[in-house]
Amino acid sequence: MKHFKQIILYVLVLALVLAASGCVFGGPKKIGKDAALQAALDHAGLTADQVTDIDVELDRGVGSSWYEVDFESGSIEYEYKVDAFTGEILLSARD
Repeated sequence: MKHFKQIILYVLVLALVLAASGCVFGGPKKIGKDAALQAALDHAGLTADQVTDIDVELDRGVGSSWYEVDFESGSIEYEYKVDAFTGEILLSARD
């Protein structure tokens, strides 16, 4: 019985830690692919009607998540890295 109580205690402590860190019960919400694309378009000064070959993918690293957003307008290729939670442009490039 003592061993069972220890296991229950460990499970409760783990649940509290995960809840406090936002890993289980909610936590911050990602902005979504559409919002990431819109952030990149706004930064580029373009509209969705002006671009082709749109690709938006969620990527994750240690402690962070971002969207890789790629599109073309005319002969110019745009590449963006957009924070998955804030929508902040982390990196932009054009070729």
